[in-house]
Amino acid sequence: MGKESKYAVVGNPVAHSLSPEIHEAFAKQFGDNISYEKIEIPLGEFESYIEDLISEGYKGVNVTIPFKVDAYRFSTKTTAYARQATAANTLKFEGNKVLGENTDGIGFVQDLKGRLNFSLKNKNILILGAGGSVRGLLPVILDELPKKISVANRSVARAQQLADEFGIQSILYDETGSEQYDLIINATPASLQNKAPLIPANAFEDCELAFDLVYAADPTPFMQVAKEGGAKVTSDGLGMLVEQAADSYNFWLEHRPETTPVYEYIRKLLAKK
Repeated sequence: MGKESKYAVVGNPVAHSLSPEIHEAFAKQFGDNISYEKIEIPLGEFESYIEDLISEGYKGVNVTIPFKVDAYRFSTKTTAYARQATAANTLKFEGNKVLGENTDGIGFVQDLKGRLNFSLKNKNILILGAGGSVRGLLPVILDELPKKISVANRSVARAQQLADEFGIQSILYDETGSEQYDLIINATPASLQNKAPLIPANAFEDCELAFDLVYAADPTPFMQVAKEGGAKVTSDGLGMLVEQAADSYNFWLEHRPETTPVYEYIRKLLAKK
């Protein structure tokens, strides 16, 4: 079977992560001999912890909040998506090289096209939030040739900076109800605090899909508001999590797992928690 390859997800906090269960399910598909654990890194200590993991023989890590920009800066070589996002969610260790990738956007688009049968081409899109996760999504969404992308954020200056950088439109939360959107993405942390973003319900009229990057056993507050406002389909971010994990796995081991059975398995696990 060969020597065990060690991987981990690093972040702060990271205790809630389902990444070990996802990657263990992937490994079973191929008979790969891997271990995968959760490692909480204290704030301000990202580099020293990663250097320790490299010296301990780890082959790679997934990187979650709040270290994706640190991971990008720590990389010695990066992919185009990581460079466009200026953030990395996957690191691969090869000798003295650290390869940085960002699979967030790829995973998001894979989930939309596959599980949800939704095409982004010529669509009018509203994104709520302007943090690191949005940076990961935008380069890949733009590759799909949408008609228009608008971004709204509590910090208007941050939304404007993102809009200027990616050539999209920045709008105020108050303005979100004045247009019809095909897709509304919640990339704010509101659902983690059991709240919905401050968006008027009429923004969801005729919306084909309302997508929350947060995942949970039950519909998130954003999904509930979207459904009440008229969104045809609502989804949380579990499918995206599984898809981006599959792309990370492929980045490390050069074979991509089947995601549908793993999504179904993790959805059942989540319902039991």
